[in-house]
Amino acid sequence: MFKKPLKHMATRNKKGVDPMLILGKAVDMSISMRGGDFPLGAMPMKIQRIVREANDCYGYPVDYLAGAMLVALGLGIGNTHFARLKGKWDESAILFMALVGRPGACKSHPLNFAIRPFSDIDGVNNSAFQKELAEYNRQCELPMKERTVAHPIMPVNKRFLISDATPEAMMLIHSHNLRGICMWNDELAGWFKNFNRYNKGSDEEYWLKLYNANPIFSDRKGAKDSVYIGRPFVSVVGTIQNGILNELAQGSRSSNGFIDRLLFVIANNQDKQAWSDKEPSFDIEASWAEIIGKLVDMPYKTDEDGKVIPTILGFSPEAKTRLYQWQRENTEDCNREENDALKGVFSKFDFHAIRFCLIIQMARWACSEADKTEIDLVSVENAISLVDYFKATATRVQGIIKDLSLSELQRAVIAALPEEFTTEQGVEIATANSMAERTFKDFVKRFTGIHFQKVRHGVYAKL
Repeated sequence: MFKKPLKHMATRNKKGVDPMLILGKAVDMSISMRGGDFPLGAMPMKIQRIVREANDCYGYPVDYLAGAMLVALGLGIGNTHFARLKGKWDESAILFMALVGRPGACKSHPLNFAIRPFSDIDGVNNSAFQKELAEYNRQCELPMKERTVAHPIMPVNKRFLISDATPEAMMLIHSHNLRGICMWNDELAGWFKNFNRYNKGSDEEYWLKLYNANPIFSDRKGAKDSVYIGRPFVSVVGTIQNGILNELAQGSRSSNGFIDRLLFVIANNQDKQAWSDKEPSFDIEASWAEIIGKLVDMPYKTDEDGKVIPTILGFSPEAKTRLYQWQRENTEDCNREENDALKGVFSKFDFHAIRFCLIIQMARWACSEADKTEIDLVSVENAISLVDYFKATATRVQGIIKDLSLSELQRAVIAALPEEFTTEQGVEIATANSMAERTFKDFVKRFTGIHFQKVRHGVYAKL
Protein backbone atom coordinates (compact mmCIF):
# COMPACT_ATOMS: atom_id res chain seq x y z
CA MET A 1 0.00 0.00 0.00
CA PHE A 2 1.18 3.51 -0.84
CA LYS A 3 2.64 5.39 2.10
CA LYS A 4 3.87 8.96 2.12
CA PRO A 5 7.56 9.37 2.97
CA LEU A 6 8.07 10.95 6.38
CA LYS A 7 10.17 13.73 4.89
CA HIS A 8 7.00 15.20 3.39
CA MET A 9 4.88 15.02 6.54
CA ALA A 10 5.96 18.11 8.46
CA THR A 11 5.57 20.97 6.03
CA ARG A 12 5.59 24.46 7.52
CA ASN A 13 5.14 27.95 6.22
CA LYS A 14 5.80 31.25 7.95
CA LYS A 15 2.72 30.85 10.12
CA GLY A 16 3.50 27.29 11.17
CA VAL A 17 1.87 24.04 10.05
CA ASP A 18 -0.81 24.73 7.44
CA PRO A 19 -4.18 23.41 8.70
CA MET A 20 -5.22 22.40 5.16
CA LEU A 21 -2.21 20.09 4.90
CA ILE A 22 -2.95 18.54 8.31
CA LEU A 23 -6.54 17.95 7.26
CA GLY A 24 -5.33 16.44 4.01
CA LYS A 25 -3.24 13.86 5.87
CA ALA A 26 -6.27 12.87 7.93
CA VAL A 27 -8.32 12.44 4.76
CA ASP A 28 -5.62 10.25 3.22
CA MET A 29 -5.63 8.00 6.30
CA SER A 30 -9.41 7.67 6.00
CA ILE A 31 -9.13 6.72 2.32
CA SER A 32 -6.51 4.08 3.13
CA MET A 33 -8.99 2.48 5.53
CA ARG A 34 -11.44 2.25 2.60
CA GLY A 35 -8.94 0.31 0.50
CA GLY A 36 -7.71 3.27 -1.51
CA ASP A 37 -4.23 4.73 -1.80
CA PHE A 38 -4.98 7.95 -3.69
CA PRO A 39 -4.01 11.04 -1.66
CA LEU A 40 -7.51 12.53 -1.72
CA GLY A 41 -6.41 15.16 0.78
CA ALA A 42 -4.49 16.79 -2.06
CA MET A 43 -7.76 17.71 -3.74
CA PRO A 44 -9.95 20.70 -2.79
CA MET A 45 -12.55 20.06 -0.09
CA LYS A 46 -15.52 20.30 -2.48
CA ILE A 47 -14.03 17.61 -4.70
CA GLN A 48 -13.21 15.45 -1.69
CA ARG A 49 -16.88 15.54 -0.67
CA ILE A 50 -17.98 14.50 -4.16
CA VAL A 51 -15.52 11.61 -4.28
CA ARG A 52 -16.42 10.32 -0.83
CA GLU A 53 -20.13 10.54 -1.58
CA ALA A 54 -19.69 8.71 -4.89
CA ASN A 55 -17.67 6.05 -3.09
CA ASP A 56 -20.23 5.62 -0.30
CA CYS A 57 -23.35 5.61 -2.49
CA TYR A 58 -22.21 4.13 -5.81
CA GLY A 59 -19.11 2.19 -4.84
CA TYR A 60 -16.84 4.14 -7.17
CA PRO A 61 -13.24 3.40 -6.12
CA VAL A 62 -11.64 6.58 -4.83
CA ASP A 63 -8.47 6.10 -6.87
CA TYR A 64 -10.25 5.76 -10.22
CA LEU A 65 -12.63 8.66 -9.68
CA ALA A 66 -10.08 11.09 -8.23
CA GLY A 67 -7.51 10.17 -10.88
CA ALA A 68 -9.95 10.74 -13.74
CA MET A 69 -10.98 14.02 -12.14
CA LEU A 70 -7.39 15.26 -12.39
CA VAL A 71 -7.50 14.81 -16.16
CA ALA A 72 -10.91 16.51 -16.35
CA LEU A 73 -9.68 19.46 -14.31
CA GLY A 74 -6.68 19.77 -16.60
CA LEU A 75 -8.96 19.76 -19.65
CA GLY A 76 -11.06 22.48 -18.05
CA ILE A 77 -7.92 24.59 -17.76
CA GLY A 78 -6.61 23.75 -21.22
CA ASN A 79 -4.39 26.36 -22.80
CA THR A 80 -5.85 29.22 -20.76
CA HIS A 81 -3.28 29.00 -17.94
CA PHE A 82 0.32 27.81 -17.77
CA ALA A 83 2.61 27.26 -14.80
CA ARG A 84 5.98 29.00 -15.16
CA LEU A 85 8.88 27.82 -13.06
CA LYS A 86 11.49 30.18 -14.50
CA GLY A 87 12.43 31.96 -17.70
CA LYS A 88 10.15 30.67 -20.46
CA TRP A 89 9.72 27.22 -18.93
CA ASP A 90 5.94 26.88 -19.07
CA GLU A 91 3.94 23.72 -18.38
CA SER A 92 0.29 23.25 -19.26
CA ALA A 93 -2.15 20.85 -17.62
CA ILE A 94 -1.77 18.02 -20.18
CA LEU A 95 -1.97 14.53 -18.62
CA PHE A 96 -1.85 11.04 -20.12
CA MET A 97 -3.57 8.67 -17.67
CA ALA A 98 -4.57 5.00 -17.55
CA LEU A 99 -6.94 3.51 -14.97
CA VAL A 100 -5.58 0.01 -14.42
CA GLY A 101 -7.57 -2.90 -13.02
CA ARG A 102 -8.92 -6.34 -13.63
CA PRO A 103 -12.26 -6.81 -15.47
CA GLY A 104 -15.17 -5.78 -13.25
CA ALA A 105 -13.03 -3.50 -11.05
CA CYS A 106 -15.43 -0.57 -11.62
CA LYS A 107 -13.16 1.61 -13.74
CA SER A 108 -15.55 2.85 -16.43
CA HIS A 109 -18.27 4.35 -14.24
CA PRO A 110 -15.92 6.68 -12.31
CA LEU A 111 -14.26 7.69 -15.58
CA ASN A 112 -17.62 8.47 -17.18
CA PHE A 113 -18.65 10.49 -14.12
CA ALA A 114 -15.49 12.61 -14.28
CA ILE A 115 -15.81 13.25 -18.02
CA ARG A 116 -19.60 13.75 -18.13
CA PRO A 117 -19.55 17.57 -17.85
CA PHE A 118 -17.58 17.69 -21.11
CA SER A 119 -19.74 15.10 -22.88
CA ASP A 120 -22.77 17.19 -21.87
CA ILE A 121 -21.14 20.35 -23.25
CA ASP A 122 -20.26 18.51 -26.46
CA GLY A 123 -23.86 17.31 -26.73
CA VAL A 124 -25.20 20.86 -26.50
CA ASN A 125 -22.62 22.10 -29.01
CA ASN A 126 -23.43 19.27 -31.41
CA SER A 127 -27.16 20.10 -31.34
CA ALA A 128 -26.36 23.71 -32.16
CA PHE A 129 -23.96 22.60 -34.90
CA GLN A 130 -26.58 20.40 -36.54
CA LYS A 131 -29.02 23.32 -36.71
CA GLU A 132 -26.34 25.65 -38.08
CA LEU A 133 -25.31 23.01 -40.64
CA ALA A 134 -28.88 22.55 -41.80
CA GLU A 135 -29.24 26.31 -42.25
CA TYR A 136 -25.90 26.48 -44.05
CA ASN A 137 -26.97 23.76 -46.48
CA ARG A 138 -30.32 25.49 -47.01
CA GLN A 139 -28.63 28.81 -47.77
CA CYS A 140 -26.22 27.15 -50.21
CA GLU A 141 -29.14 25.64 -52.15
CA LEU A 142 -30.89 29.00 -52.52
CA PRO A 143 -30.27 31.30 -55.50
CA MET A 144 -27.78 34.05 -54.62
CA LYS A 145 -30.43 36.80 -54.52
CA GLU A 146 -32.61 34.84 -52.07
CA ARG A 147 -29.83 34.17 -49.53
CA THR A 148 -29.72 36.11 -46.28
CA VAL A 149 -25.92 35.74 -46.45
CA ALA A 150 -24.29 35.93 -49.84
CA HIS A 151 -21.46 33.58 -48.99
CA PRO A 152 -22.42 31.45 -45.97
CA ILE A 153 -19.59 30.11 -43.85
CA MET A 154 -19.69 26.43 -43.05
CA PRO A 155 -20.11 25.95 -39.28
CA VAL A 156 -17.72 23.88 -37.19
CA ASN A 157 -18.51 21.43 -34.44
CA LYS A 158 -16.51 22.60 -31.41
CA ARG A 159 -15.70 19.61 -29.20
CA PHE A 160 -13.71 18.77 -26.10
CA LEU A 161 -13.74 14.99 -26.44
CA ILE A 162 -12.64 12.53 -29.11
CA SER A 163 -12.47 8.76 -28.89
CA ASP A 164 -11.33 7.24 -32.19
CA ALA A 165 -9.83 9.47 -34.82
CA THR A 166 -6.85 9.54 -37.13
CA PRO A 167 -4.12 12.01 -36.15
CA GLU A 168 -5.20 14.22 -39.08
CA ALA A 169 -8.86 14.20 -38.02
CA MET A 170 -7.89 14.86 -34.41
CA MET A 171 -5.84 17.89 -35.35
CA LEU A 172 -8.71 19.24 -37.44
CA ILE A 173 -11.01 18.89 -34.43
CA HIS A 174 -8.37 20.53 -32.25
CA SER A 175 -8.09 23.45 -34.69
CA HIS A 176 -11.77 24.14 -34.00
CA ASN A 177 -11.09 24.23 -30.27
CA LEU A 178 -7.60 25.56 -29.62
CA ARG A 179 -8.43 25.70 -25.92
CA GLY A 180 -7.80 21.95 -25.68
CA ILE A 181 -9.23 18.48 -26.30
CA CYS A 182 -9.02 15.05 -24.69
CA MET A 183 -8.69 11.57 -26.15
CA TRP A 184 -11.20 9.59 -24.06
CA ASN A 185 -11.18 5.82 -24.54
CA ASP A 186 -13.05 3.49 -22.22
CA GLU A 187 -10.70 0.75 -23.42
CA LEU A 188 -7.31 2.43 -23.77
CA ALA A 189 -5.90 -0.63 -25.55
CA GLY A 190 -7.80 0.46 -28.65
CA TRP A 191 -5.78 3.68 -28.64
CA PHE A 192 -2.25 2.29 -28.71
CA LYS A 193 -3.12 -0.84 -30.69
CA ASN A 194 -4.17 1.42 -33.56
CA PHE A 195 -0.83 3.20 -33.65
CA ASN A 196 0.48 3.34 -37.22
CA ARG A 197 -2.75 1.83 -38.55
CA TYR A 198 -3.34 4.74 -40.91
CA ASN A 199 0.23 5.56 -41.85
CA LYS A 200 3.73 4.14 -41.79
CA GLY A 201 5.09 6.80 -39.44
CA SER A 202 5.69 6.59 -35.75
CA ASP A 203 2.55 7.44 -33.80
CA GLU A 204 4.52 7.12 -30.57
CA GLU A 205 6.69 10.06 -31.61
CA TYR A 206 3.56 11.98 -32.62
CA TRP A 207 2.05 11.53 -29.15
CA LEU A 208 5.36 12.41 -27.51
CA LYS A 209 5.17 15.74 -29.31
CA LEU A 210 1.62 16.24 -28.07
CA TYR A 211 2.62 15.46 -24.49
CA ASN A 212 5.38 18.05 -24.73
CA ALA A 213 2.97 20.53 -26.40
CA ASN A 214 5.32 20.87 -29.37
CA PRO A 215 3.97 22.44 -32.59
CA ILE A 216 2.05 20.00 -34.78
CA PHE A 217 1.62 20.01 -38.56
CA SER A 218 -1.10 17.91 -40.13
CA ASP A 219 -1.31 17.59 -43.94
CA ARG A 220 -4.45 15.91 -45.14
CA LYS A 221 -5.33 15.86 -48.86
CA GLY A 222 -3.58 19.02 -49.88
CA ALA A 223 -2.30 22.40 -48.82
CA LYS A 224 -5.80 23.80 -48.32
CA ASP A 225 -6.49 21.10 -45.73
CA SER A 226 -3.23 21.55 -43.80
CA VAL A 227 -3.50 22.25 -40.09
CA TYR A 228 -0.85 23.86 -37.91
CA ILE A 229 -1.23 24.15 -34.13
CA GLY A 230 1.54 26.05 -32.38
CA ARG A 231 0.71 24.93 -28.84
CA PRO A 232 -1.47 21.79 -28.85
CA PHE A 233 -3.35 20.64 -25.76
CA VAL A 234 -4.37 16.99 -26.00
CA SER A 235 -4.83 14.94 -22.86
CA VAL A 236 -5.50 11.19 -22.79
CA VAL A 237 -7.52 9.12 -20.34
CA GLY A 238 -8.95 5.61 -20.41
CA THR A 239 -9.04 2.22 -18.74
CA ILE A 240 -6.82 -0.80 -19.25
CA GLN A 241 -6.80 -4.31 -17.83
CA ASN A 242 -3.81 -5.68 -15.95
CA GLY A 243 -3.25 -8.44 -18.49
CA ILE A 244 -2.88 -5.99 -21.38
CA LEU A 245 -0.21 -3.84 -19.75
CA ASN A 246 2.58 -5.88 -21.31
CA GLU A 247 1.20 -5.01 -24.76
CA LEU A 248 1.51 -1.33 -23.84
CA ALA A 249 5.23 -1.86 -23.28
CA GLN A 250 5.85 -3.66 -26.57
CA GLY A 251 7.77 -2.34 -29.56
CA SER A 252 9.46 1.02 -29.22
CA ARG A 253 7.08 2.30 -26.54
CA SER A 254 9.43 1.22 -23.75
CA SER A 255 12.61 2.58 -25.32
CA ASN A 256 11.39 5.95 -26.66
CA GLY A 257 9.97 7.19 -23.36
CA PHE A 258 6.33 6.86 -24.41
CA ILE A 259 5.27 4.67 -21.48
CA ASP A 260 7.24 6.88 -19.07
CA ARG A 261 4.78 9.71 -19.67
CA LEU A 262 1.71 7.70 -18.74
CA LEU A 263 0.28 8.08 -15.25
CA PHE A 264 -1.23 4.90 -13.82
CA VAL A 265 -4.08 4.70 -11.32
CA ILE A 266 -4.54 1.39 -9.51
CA ALA A 267 -7.18 0.81 -6.86
CA ASN A 268 -5.85 -1.23 -3.96
CA ASN A 269 -9.17 -3.05 -3.53
CA GLN A 270 -10.51 -4.29 -6.88
CA ASP A 271 -13.10 -6.70 -5.49
CA LYS A 272 -16.66 -6.35 -6.72
CA GLN A 273 -18.67 -4.33 -4.20
CA ALA A 274 -22.24 -4.99 -3.06
CA TRP A 275 -24.79 -2.30 -3.86
CA SER A 276 -25.39 0.33 -1.23
CA ASP A 277 -28.90 1.61 -0.54
CA LYS A 278 -27.48 4.93 0.62
CA GLU A 279 -28.68 7.97 -1.34
CA PRO A 280 -26.34 10.91 -2.00
CA SER A 281 -26.81 13.72 0.51
CA PHE A 282 -26.39 16.29 -2.30
CA ASP A 283 -26.39 16.39 -6.10
CA ILE A 284 -22.83 15.25 -6.78
CA GLU A 285 -23.26 15.39 -10.56
CA ALA A 286 -24.38 19.02 -10.45
CA SER A 287 -21.63 19.94 -7.97
CA TRP A 288 -18.95 18.44 -10.20
CA ALA A 289 -20.42 20.06 -13.32
CA GLU A 290 -20.36 23.42 -11.50
CA ILE A 291 -16.64 23.08 -10.74
CA ILE A 292 -15.79 22.13 -14.33
CA GLY A 293 -18.13 24.82 -15.62
CA LYS A 294 -16.28 27.51 -13.69
CA LEU A 295 -13.04 26.45 -15.39
CA VAL A 296 -14.59 26.15 -18.86
CA ASP A 297 -16.33 29.52 -18.56
CA MET A 298 -13.13 31.39 -17.69
CA PRO A 299 -12.65 34.27 -20.13
CA TYR A 300 -9.39 34.25 -22.06
CA LYS A 301 -7.75 36.33 -24.76
CA THR A 302 -6.82 35.23 -28.26
CA ASP A 303 -4.50 36.71 -30.86
CA GLU A 304 -5.48 37.70 -34.40
CA ASP A 305 -5.19 34.07 -35.52
CA GLY A 306 -7.49 32.81 -32.77
CA LYS A 307 -4.63 31.29 -30.76
CA VAL A 308 -5.23 31.26 -27.02
CA ILE A 309 -3.08 33.71 -25.08
CA PRO A 310 -2.45 31.95 -21.74
CA THR A 311 -2.32 33.52 -18.33
CA ILE A 312 1.02 32.68 -16.71
CA LEU A 313 1.07 31.56 -13.08
CA GLY A 314 4.38 31.84 -11.29
CA PHE A 315 5.28 30.29 -7.95
CA SER A 316 5.36 32.07 -4.63
CA PRO A 317 8.91 32.20 -3.17
CA GLU A 318 8.21 29.53 -0.53
CA ALA A 319 6.39 27.36 -3.06
CA LYS A 320 9.33 27.54 -5.47
CA THR A 321 11.79 26.75 -2.68
CA ARG A 322 9.79 23.65 -1.73
CA LEU A 323 9.48 22.52 -5.35
CA TYR A 324 13.23 22.84 -5.91
CA GLN A 325 13.83 20.87 -2.71
CA TRP A 326 11.51 18.11 -3.95
CA GLN A 327 13.24 18.05 -7.34
CA ARG A 328 16.60 17.45 -5.68
CA GLU A 329 15.05 14.56 -3.74
CA ASN A 330 13.55 13.14 -6.92
CA THR A 331 16.90 13.44 -8.67
CA GLU A 332 18.51 11.45 -5.86
CA ASP A 333 15.79 8.80 -6.23
CA CYS A 334 16.47 8.60 -9.97
CA ASN A 335 20.22 8.29 -9.49
CA ARG A 336 19.82 5.60 -6.82
CA GLU A 337 17.31 3.60 -8.85
CA GLU A 338 18.95 0.53 -10.34
CA ASN A 339 16.11 -0.37 -12.68
CA ASP A 340 16.43 1.54 -15.95
CA ALA A 341 12.69 1.45 -16.64
CA LEU A 342 11.86 3.11 -13.32
CA LYS A 343 14.76 5.53 -13.69
CA GLY A 344 13.13 6.81 -16.88
CA VAL A 345 9.70 6.99 -15.26
CA PHE A 346 10.90 8.89 -12.20
CA SER A 347 12.75 11.45 -14.30
CA LYS A 348 9.50 12.46 -16.02
CA PHE A 349 7.92 13.43 -12.70
CA ASP A 350 9.87 16.69 -12.83
CA PHE A 351 7.32 17.71 -15.47
CA HIS A 352 4.33 15.99 -13.90
CA ALA A 353 4.96 17.79 -10.62
CA ILE A 354 4.68 21.24 -12.22
CA ARG A 355 1.52 20.20 -14.07
CA PHE A 356 -0.01 18.92 -10.84
CA CYS A 357 0.81 22.24 -9.18
CA LEU A 358 -1.09 24.11 -11.88
CA ILE A 359 -4.09 21.76 -11.78
CA ILE A 360 -4.38 21.84 -8.00
CA GLN A 361 -4.07 25.63 -7.79
CA MET A 362 -6.73 26.14 -10.46
CA ALA A 363 -8.98 23.48 -8.91
CA ARG A 364 -8.76 25.22 -5.55
CA TRP A 365 -9.72 28.47 -7.28
CA ALA A 366 -12.68 26.79 -9.00
CA CYS A 367 -13.78 25.52 -5.57
CA SER A 368 -13.37 29.01 -4.03
CA GLU A 369 -10.56 27.80 -1.78
CA ALA A 370 -7.69 29.87 -3.24
CA ASP A 371 -6.94 32.56 -5.80
CA LYS A 372 -5.17 32.08 -9.11
CA THR A 373 -2.61 34.85 -9.04
CA GLU A 374 0.25 32.43 -8.34
CA ILE A 375 0.92 28.84 -7.27
CA ASP A 376 1.26 28.68 -3.50
CA LEU A 377 2.92 26.31 -1.04
CA VAL A 378 -0.24 24.31 -0.35
CA SER A 379 -0.62 23.45 -4.04
CA VAL A 380 3.03 22.40 -4.23
CA GLU A 381 2.75 20.13 -1.20
CA ASN A 382 -0.42 18.58 -2.61
CA ALA A 383 1.27 18.10 -5.97
CA ILE A 384 4.13 16.29 -4.22
CA SER A 385 1.58 13.97 -2.59
CA LEU A 386 0.25 13.16 -6.06
CA VAL A 387 3.76 12.51 -7.36
CA ASP A 388 4.44 10.09 -4.52
CA TYR A 389 1.26 8.20 -5.37
CA PHE A 390 1.97 7.97 -9.09
CA LYS A 391 5.57 6.93 -8.50
CA ALA A 392 4.25 4.07 -6.39
CA THR A 393 1.70 3.02 -9.03
CA ALA A 394 4.36 3.25 -11.76
CA THR A 395 6.47 0.81 -9.77
CA ARG A 396 3.49 -1.53 -9.44
CA VAL A 397 2.78 -1.35 -13.16
CA GLN A 398 6.38 -2.12 -14.03
CA GLY A 399 6.11 -5.10 -11.72
CA ILE A 400 2.96 -6.30 -13.49
CA ILE A 401 4.56 -5.88 -16.89
CA LYS A 402 7.69 -7.74 -15.87
CA ASP A 403 5.66 -10.42 -14.10
CA LEU A 404 3.63 -11.05 -17.25
CA SER A 405 6.87 -11.61 -19.13
CA LEU A 406 8.51 -13.88 -16.53
CA SER A 407 9.34 -17.44 -17.54
CA GLU A 408 8.13 -20.41 -15.52
CA LEU A 409 11.68 -20.87 -14.20
CA GLN A 410 11.88 -17.26 -13.04
CA ARG A 411 8.51 -17.56 -11.33
CA ALA A 412 9.64 -20.74 -9.59
CA VAL A 413 12.83 -19.13 -8.31
CA ILE A 414 10.96 -16.08 -6.98
CA ALA A 415 8.47 -18.35 -5.22
CA ALA A 416 11.28 -20.38 -3.64
CA LEU A 417 13.23 -17.38 -2.36
CA PRO A 418 12.61 -16.20 1.23
CA GLU A 419 11.36 -12.65 1.83
CA GLU A 420 14.97 -11.58 2.45
CA PHE A 421 18.03 -13.37 1.17
CA THR A 422 21.74 -12.98 0.56
CA THR A 423 23.25 -13.38 -2.87
CA GLU A 424 24.82 -16.64 -1.74
CA GLN A 425 21.48 -17.98 -0.49
CA GLY A 426 19.79 -16.91 -3.70
CA VAL A 427 22.37 -18.65 -5.86
CA GLU A 428 21.91 -21.87 -3.86
CA ILE A 429 18.11 -21.76 -4.25
CA ALA A 430 18.34 -20.86 -7.94
CA THR A 431 20.78 -23.71 -8.61
CA ALA A 432 18.40 -26.13 -6.90
CA ASN A 433 15.72 -24.94 -9.35
CA SER A 434 18.01 -25.42 -12.39
CA MET A 435 18.95 -21.75 -12.83
CA ALA A 436 22.65 -21.07 -13.37
CA GLU A 437 24.51 -18.76 -10.96
CA ARG A 438 25.29 -16.10 -13.57
CA THR A 439 21.70 -16.22 -14.87
CA PHE A 440 20.37 -15.71 -11.34
CA LYS A 441 22.64 -12.74 -10.65
CA ASP A 442 21.62 -11.12 -13.95
CA PHE A 443 17.98 -11.85 -13.10
CA VAL A 444 18.21 -10.12 -9.72
CA LYS A 445 20.06 -7.14 -11.17
CA ARG A 446 17.54 -6.68 -14.00
CA PHE A 447 14.51 -6.90 -11.73
CA THR A 448 15.79 -4.87 -8.79
CA GLY A 449 13.18 -2.22 -8.16
CA ILE A 450 10.48 -4.42 -9.71
CA HIS A 451 10.59 -7.82 -7.99
CA PHE A 452 13.56 -7.26 -5.69
CA GLN A 453 14.80 -4.50 -3.43
CA LYS A 454 18.43 -4.06 -2.43
CA VAL A 455 18.55 -3.93 1.38
CA ARG A 456 22.30 -3.52 1.65
CA HIS A 457 25.37 -4.86 -0.08
CA GLY A 458 24.78 -8.53 -0.94
CA VAL A 459 21.33 -8.64 0.69
CA TYR A 460 18.01 -8.39 -1.17
CA ALA A 461 14.31 -8.52 -0.30
CA LYS A 462 11.38 -9.60 -2.44
CA LEU A 463 8.83 -6.93 -3.37
